[in-house]
Amino acid sequence: KIGIVDMKRVFQEYHKTKEAEKKINEDKSKANKDLDQRSAAYQKLIEQWQEAMKIVQDKLVNAELKQQKQAEAQKLSSEAKALEREIDEFRRRREQQLQEQVMRMRKGLLDDISQQVEEKAKLDNYDLVFDKSGVSPSGVKFLLHSKDAVDFSNEVLTVLNKNAPNDARPAVPEGESALTPKE
Repeated sequence: KIGIVDMKRVFQEYHKTKEAEKKINEDKSKANKDLDQRSAAYQKLIEQWQEAMKIVQDKLVNAELKQQKQAEAQKLSSEAKALEREIDEFRRRREQQLQEQVMRMRKGLLDDISQQVEEKAKLDNYDLVFDKSGVSPSGVKFLLHSKDAVDFSNEVLTVLNKNAPNDARPAVPEGESALTPKE
């Protein structure tokens, strides 16, 4: 007895996938906001440095003020370089954290789905269950034809989404998300 499941569809329509996607998007938005604040501070330092350099290069300004503005420009330049390194490090670190978070969430969701598929296969005494959304390393669909196989994706989704809040019950998939498994 052979069964098939569309794991991609089940993943996309699982209500917890939408919740995880929302959480990831909130975290990305917060990281972008933090990055924008740092970038604004950096831009302000650059503008202050440019103003100081205008005075330094002005031939009508006295030597004492030029020297003062030169020292100020040097200090602003050092601060800007330090902030630039901090921004780069922050961006790299947050991207890595978000990527790890996506992978953890995705693994947890796939574990839930796989467990439900396995329970359904044991309950209905399937000998083999194939993922009809899977592809081979050459990019060809793994399951080319299934004459007598039963697709029980809907049953799996019904069980997985039985405790979903009403507003989280998925309808038609909206396309791929950051958590969608890649083919």
